[in-house]
Amino acid sequence: MITALVGVQGRLEGQRFPLGRNAVTLGRGDTNDVVLTSRFSSRVHAEVRREDAGFVLHDHDSDNGTWVNGVQVSDHVLEPGDEIRIGDEVFRFETWESATLAGPVDHLDGGSPDVLRVTITGGGPVGLTLALLLDHLMGPRVAVRVHDRRWVRVGDHLEWTTYEKGNVRREQVVTLQSRQYLRLPPHVQERLFADGEDWSQMWPVGPDSIEGAAPRNTPVRFIEDELLELANERSDRITLVPERFDAAEARDDLLQQHVLAICEGGRSRTRDHFADRFGTPDTSMYSVDGEHVQDVVLGLRVASRLPDPTAVLLTVSQNRFLLNSLRGEGFLNMRLTDQEAQEAVGINPVRQMFTACVQSAPCVLERQPDGEFMCETHHTFFLPALLKGSALWARVQEGLRLFGVPADRLTAVTGFRLDMVQRPRFTAQLYPPTRTTPGTHAFLLGDAGNAIHFWPGRGLNSGLASAISLARNLAAVWRGVPLRDADLLRHEAVMAMLQYRHKTRAWRQMVTIDATGRPRTIKGQIARGIAEAEQGAFDRAADTEVLLERLRRNRARLESRVSGLPDDAALRAQLEPLAGPTLHTLVVGGAWDTGNVGGEEVDVDWLLPEPEPAAVPAPATSAAEARVTRRVTGDRPAAAPVPAPREREAAPRTPAPQAQGPRD
Repeated sequence: MITALVGVQGRLEGQRFPLGRNAVTLGRGDTNDVVLTSRFSSRVHAEVRREDAGFVLHDHDSDNGTWVNGVQVSDHVLEPGDEIRIGDEVFRFETWESATLAGPVDHLDGGSPDVLRVTITGGGPVGLTLALLLDHLMGPRVAVRVHDRRWVRVGDHLEWTTYEKGNVRREQVVTLQSRQYLRLPPHVQERLFADGEDWSQMWPVGPDSIEGAAPRNTPVRFIEDELLELANERSDRITLVPERFDAAEARDDLLQQHVLAICEGGRSRTRDHFADRFGTPDTSMYSVDGEHVQDVVLGLRVASRLPDPTAVLLTVSQNRFLLNSLRGEGFLNMRLTDQEAQEAVGINPVRQMFTACVQSAPCVLERQPDGEFMCETHHTFFLPALLKGSALWARVQEGLRLFGVPADRLTAVTGFRLDMVQRPRFTAQLYPPTRTTPGTHAFLLGDAGNAIHFWPGRGLNSGLASAISLARNLAAVWRGVPLRDADLLRHEAVMAMLQYRHKTRAWRQMVTIDATGRPRTIKGQIARGIAEAEQGAFDRAADTEVLLERLRRNRARLESRVSGLPDDAALRAQLEPLAGPTLHTLVVGGAWDTGNVGGEEVDVDWLLPEPEPAAVPAPATSAAEARVTRRVTGDRPAAAPVPAPREREAAPRTPAPQAQGPRD
């Protein structure tokens, strides 16, 4: 039995809050499981606990009372359909049998043993991509269920809940590499790239580019929207559940699943529930002088006036700022020192308390009409922007000048942490096969396995590669008999390679090696540059020439792959408005280590060639017609060309892993 409180009135309308073994509290305080906004609610207003009689609602002697079906209660045993009112917010107590959520999947004793049953936790780009890949490669041999609490049912399909209902959507522009996007199903590629307005090619072709196709920049929110719509259209084999997955409550259901794919992100509750199955992560590999290195990055949502080639050159020539955008609109990511990270907090002026909400979740602090930046979830303001003498805010303004961003085109502030660990394994057997259960294997994918953030899209590309790998492996080995560890060897090997390649790359963006051979954090180098500048130990003219020479070297390296790079006069003009301390900090912080992070990239094809896909029915409408149906946008420019699906080679390919033959 799956139980939840469902918001039916108020800001939390449409959201579901699962009920399990632990008590769920409701109230105005930030520490509650259900944070209310009604001014008639108390700080801890009520709670729902699991007791012998079922789920019981207890009022916490609140000032304005708790009401069930129009009657004020102090304690009440909840029944399905009961409506709970606290102030002007209303919740319904609902229950479901787990079988009703399984879509086309039946239990083992009544369903087809030939169907692979897959549960995916987390409906972001990685989880949805895995679902669409399995549908594409396996057809009727698979039934997939995807859980995500950030969805809401509207009619016969699911949509992302809105900011007003507590869902803070990601706004970042990410860079998709062709090594990943060309291996998505053709109908997915068509939906993502049919409209040239939603993507651009900002970065040059590099080692992760295949078939001559360049990296593509697109907003991650657009990717999430399109993938969710595609999954809605394939409801015959993909069941979308607008509910957080509760591993403890779902144990009986998991026993009937073959695969649990954990795609919930770096703070995965499901991964933590099964932590003993995946081993203890190691922090020592990402430590300096015995201290685990963590970077904090301030994300500034901006609109730059610079052409993309100029933004690319400025980005790779210093370590402080990184602009990733779609025709100038995107995020300017600012690497913070430890001292700055302590200052990058919010303040609630009513409660007179500080919060690091800008660095968690992450929250987005939107620019208000008065120019301040406020998080509507926690009712906090970005403190550095409020302080007239804030050194951090002055440095933010310098970053805007470097990238040609007018002050009024900074529209939001957010943040995130880069905190890497080495994971010993990504695949684990949760339950063995028995006479009545098929055996269940779990997999860590995306940020749940490899959290990599600083270069926008690097974590997404790694996550897509992990989804491609698992989908291919399962499609190749599934024969209607219980999975075994040996069947999953190639996927586990791909995950290990991805971890090594992408985390060593990220490590090179966090740490540099000095002349004595000792590792130094780049944020520490930036801090040293700031300290020297504050002491007056800088030469503006000399620092300008150092930066110009660095820009010239990078321009010479890039000009064969990027057209329209700025000349010396344009570069000097871009540096001229910057203060001397800023120029010195950029010099001391160094440039992006693009040489050491370059080179060969992990290719899923090495171990897992693409199987023949299952027959997929043609969509009822063309991509263009579907887009018009989805949103009325007026006239659009002509669609940009989409790479044609790759023809399969006539020559034999490396055989995919097979499951036939005797079992060990």
